[in-house]
Formats: sequence, C-alpha cells, structure tokens
Amino acid sequence: MPMTNEKAAHTARNPVAAGGEPPYDEDMEARIAKLEEFAADTKERLVRIETRLDQMATKADLAELKAQLQHSVNELIRWMVGIALGISVTAITVMTFVLNNATPKAPAQPPTPIIIYTQPAPAAGHP
Repeated sequence: MPMTNEKAAHTARNPVAAGGEPPYDEDMEARIAKLEEFAADTKERLVRIETRLDQMATKADLAELKAQLQHSVNELIRWMVGIALGISVTAITVMTFVLNNATPKAPAQPPTPIIIYTQPAPAAGHP
C-alpha cells in the first residue's frame, strides 16, 4: 500500500511512525505526555508521604511514651496520697489543739488536807 503525502510528512516528523507492525497509534505521544505528567505528580506525592512517614511515631516511640506516661501517673498518685496524708495529719493536729484549748480551764483547787491523828481526839465537852 503506497504512502500518502500526509502520512509521509507525519512519518518524517515521527520516526516511530515508520516502524511498521504493529500499526502506529497517533495518540501515543499525547498518552505518553499524560503518563509522564502523572509520574511527576506521583513522585511529588510520594515525597510528601515519605516526609510525613519520617515524622510519624514508631512502635518503639509509642512504647517509650507509654512507659513515661505510666511513670508520670505513678508519681502523681504518690504525690496525691502524700498530700492527702499531710492535710489529714495537719487537720487532726489543729482540731486537737482547738478542742483542748477552746474552753478556759478552771484553776486546780488544792486538795483538802488529810489530818492524821496520832492520839484519840478529845471528847467534846470533857476537860
């Protein structure tokens, strides 16, 4: 089959067109350009994804964070228990002091003397 002038001009511009079998697809250049554009876009997206992955926490990072969190919770519990005990002791001490000193204490009366007789007591009315 003889080549037309239009096909000959197209073959001169595109050496791929002269390849023969299988037949040359004239839209191939446009499709390849789209694929190359898609590849460039995909490469940019892949770089962004890899950048994010570098910033993501690993299992080891999460395990370390969990251990630190548990340690912090334990320390917080110790502090809370210590503060609660301190406040309780202080409250009991203050209440004891106030209750012991709230009312004035009566002065202590001296005890009545004990009289010990060594001789029988004189009878009343006998000289």
